[in-house]
Amino acid sequence: MTELDYWRDYKLIRDAVAAAVESFHGYLAINNFAVADKELFRKINEVPEFWRLHAFSLQTTFFIVLARIFDISPDAHSVHKLLAATVQHPEFFSKAALCARKREVSKVTGANPKWLDEYLKNITWEASTADLRTLKRALRPHASKFELVYRPIRTNVFAHELLKDQVLISDLFGKTLIKEMDDILHFLHDLIGALWELAYNGMKPALGVTNYGYQRRIEEIKANTRKLLDQLS
Repeated sequence: MTELDYWRDYKLIRDAVAAAVESFHGYLAINNFAVADKELFRKINEVPEFWRLHAFSLQTTFFIVLARIFDISPDAHSVHKLLAATVQHPEFFSKAALCARKREVSKVTGANPKWLDEYLKNITWEASTADLRTLKRALRPHASKFELVYRPIRTNVFAHELLKDQVLISDLFGKTLIKEMDDILHFLHDLIGALWELAYNGMKPALGVTNYGYQRRIEEIKANTRKLLDQLS
């Protein structure tokens, strides 16, 4: 795999994770706002067919995209493939690779500028294969939870029963599952952020410790959703 291939796969997973986060939390935001605001609830129920279709679209997007992220097929562009490539190519995350990226982003030609040499001098940690394997291990409980609970939903419900039982579909987003879904999405979002920070800033991944902006992204989704709903006449 070339580095170009690696970053192509990275962007595919990054975009898929973004779509999963947006569809899941967009769905929750609409429902939570409608429950808390009686006037908004009344407006939504003026055109219930539209909002049912919208909810259906968000639910479908979430389960289909999440299934693609965790796809275990050998030829799939999945998070499993991305992390396997990460472990196999520690050179993509070396200090030399970081230097090359900084030069490219800053359009540096010729010798390194003083600021870049100082920056690289302060990078005292460099990822090893063993370090990168910790990311694969961190993924395992989330992948196992998906395979145990959510892939059967994707396969059995969305593939066969989707148009037959809308109550069943809505129940999939019940409160007993929301925390588990959120944990999976939080991990995936942080994983993508950690890989980017490692490659472009030389930062050691610290999943569960470093703030990679997941909560900020949720607040942005909620704010944008509220802004749209407030425009209902």
